[in-house]
Amino acid sequence: MPRLLALFFIFLMVSMSACRCPPDEEVGTLSLSPEALGFLPYSGAEALTFARADGQELTFTAPRGEQAGTDQVCVRTICTEARYNSPSSCEFYTAGNRRYVFVSDDNRHLIDLLLYSALHEEDTENFYDALQVGYSAGAPAIQGNTAIVPRFSGSFVASEVPFSSPLLKVSTVELNGRQYTDVLQKAEGNLAIYLQPGKGVIAISENGNVYTLVE
Repeated sequence: MPRLLALFFIFLMVSMSACRCPPDEEVGTLSLSPEALGFLPYSGAEALTFARADGQELTFTAPRGEQAGTDQVCVRTICTEARYNSPSSCEFYTAGNRRYVFVSDDNRHLIDLLLYSALHEEDTENFYDALQVGYSAGAPAIQGNTAIVPRFSGSFVASEVPFSSPLLKVSTVELNGRQYTDVLQKAEGNLAIYLQPGKGVIAISENGNVYTLVE
């Protein structure tokens, strides 16, 4: 009986070892497209000044400058362990990203901008470049995303990418008496942020107080 029990445990250990997934496997690399890199005009060394209609200003700088990083974007699952809630492994691309975190001179407002690549469809290599925007003023914070450009040929409608919190595209908006066109905005609660492709953030708003970019 002890011998049978020992054999059973050996069999169990071998079976569990055989069912373990191999490590994730890198199958390619992906750099951000020129269109994505040109979507934001920042180097990370600039100071951004925004002003209210009454002349009050906020100036933002990026203490860490331009932050270049990478993401692991899985394109297909290659193994899933046969146990409940067990880990899986995938084939992935190492994709470059760029981040800019601007902090106001009063240390109360923060603008977080991330350019990154994502997968459009599972089990394909159909990527797109996108922008994630975050804005906070004290405790409240908002976040939104928008697709910038596909990295594949075929059908792609940026506005149909199912982001959980998409940026809204508006043709025209008036901010502090000035008309802006081709604007992306995120408004939620008492906060709002506005951007233009190629110009970056053009305005922020808190409790109805609108600050527009001083150019």
